Amino acid sequence: MKWRFLVSGKLSSAENMAIDDAIFQCIQDGRSLPTIRFYDWEPSTISCGFNQEAAKEVDFIALDELGFGFVRRPTGGRVVLHDNEVTYAVISPVAERLAGNVTASYSEISKALAKGFELMGIKVDFEKGNLSSEHQRQVANPCFTSSSRYELSYKRKKIVGSAQVRKNSCLLQHGSILLNNDQSKLAQILPGLSIAQKERMSNYLKRKTVSINQILSVPKKYYEVVELLKSGFKEKWSMDEFMNKNTLETYELKIANELRLTKYLTDEWNQKK
Repeated sequence: MKWRFLVSGKLSSAENMAIDDAIFQCIQDGRSLPTIRFYDWEPSTISCGFNQEAAKEVDFIALDELGFGFVRRPTGGRVVLHDNEVTYAVISPVAERLAGNVTASYSEISKALAKGFELMGIKVDFEKGNLSSEHQRQVANPCFTSSSRYELSYKRKKIVGSAQVRKNSCLLQHGSILLNNDQSKLAQILPGLSIAQKERMSNYLKRKTVSINQILSVPKKYYEVVELLKSGFKEKWSMDEFMNKNTLETYELKIANELRLTKYLTDEWNQKK
């Protein structure tokens, strides 16, 4: 399989989701190469999963006070704080290396990511458990409070949270790779919690999550981490071809701009029930 690497810096929540969605649509149409994209967020952003009811997951008054952005992802999963991290998106036909069910593709992607962590000097572990459907539906249940099978952790602390959507025999998998901060600040925007409960949740998230630069003695910058993750994909998927692209194709950019304005900036999408 031939892959395209795309690396972005910090973009707004609407821009990030619109770009991934546009690439996803174009791969379904057969117009774009399978893509591995890396990016960050400005401002720091809370995202919720496609099936979540935003009002039950997020205290929007607290969100505004903290200056965080908000967006609904096209992928599943639960609420995540994107705060000085490396986000990845793998967008591809469900074929060749990523053929099979969701668990099989999670495993393949996680192995490549794990190789990237190894190149950073971090040995991660593969989670063995599966989340029940009831657990997935729990209100105000942050993504980083527990792990699905083949997600990555370090000394029993979660370092990557991922979610996937499939359509027309193609997949889009998002993942949040913690770079400089754990997920403890997420407790401040969870609804219906007292100050004491938020403090307990914050401490719990601090115990359950860890970032790359909380592990390493010499901190790494965003682009250093991205290059090592790219190397991990190239080493683990050594039979595949990889090319670097700096920009979207013109037709992808047009679709992304339309999606940003008509979907990811709208309450109809972000606040839908």
